[in-house]
Amino acid sequence: MRKILMMVVLTACTAANAAEMNDTVVFNNPQRVTVMTNDSVQRVKVSGKEGDERFQYESTVSISNSTTKMIKKSVTRDENGLVIDLGYGWAIPTNTPQGHGFATFRSWEWMIGLRYCYTPKKALQTYSVGLWCDWRNYTVPKDNVISKNADDVVVFGEYPANVSETSSKIRIFSLSVPFLFTQKLGRNSKASFSLGPVVNFNVRGRILNEWTDGDVDTETSTKGIGQRPVTIDFMGILKYGDLGLYCKYSPMSVLKSKSENGVENPQFHSLTIGLFF
Repeated sequence: MRKILMMVVLTACTAANAAEMNDTVVFNNPQRVTVMTNDSVQRVKVSGKEGDERFQYESTVSISNSTTKMIKKSVTRDENGLVIDLGYGWAIPTNTPQGHGFATFRSWEWMIGLRYCYTPKKALQTYSVGLWCDWRNYTVPKDNVISKNADDVVVFGEYPANVSETSSKIRIFSLSVPFLFTQKLGRNSKASFSLGPVVNFNVRGRILNEWTDGDVDTETSTKGIGQRPVTIDFMGILKYGDLGLYCKYSPMSVLKSKSENGVENPQFHSLTIGLFF
């Protein structure tokens, strides 16, 4: 008990003397210590000490809001680790073959994958790299059709007038590697934007056609359409919380410039706008 009282006395006396004379008073084995505290002051009274029973000491310490405020330490979390990405957008092919276009709201892209994020300590910038699975559909307007001719060249045409329920699209499946730089718009802000290239390894390409002729429904799938094996997109993402908008554009044509027989393929580029989670 005497040791506890000694610690109280030392704390109070040290504060008082530091404020007044920048000094420290040490009491060895005080006989009696009285501490009185109210809203504005704290009074410490010491009676007797080792070798002097008549010793008396009193000290009063002012207590104010400015001296009793709690100091909160701001802790910045390191936002490092894996995140799951999910995106869905509408494909808008550009630089399309003359006289042929695509149906924007029937052309779509969706992607899912993982990214590893690294945020330097106390920084507002994040660097990330990942792996996504990406499916893109480029659909032509109703009654139009995409096919591959004898020269293995992708060509655009029209369905016969007697068929209905038509659908024709180019579908590309890719393994994509994004390299993104993310900037938060303030330490406590939920808003951020990301920029960077996305490298697509286009591992599979198909032409998918569907139509109805009378009572007969027909579906065909044509492979070997001559998609470029590797393309690079430039991607931008604007996010608030967990919801974002993204835009992705490829300056490279989806199909190779020439077929295996040396005949020119139709050229078009890929632009996608959509939601990112």
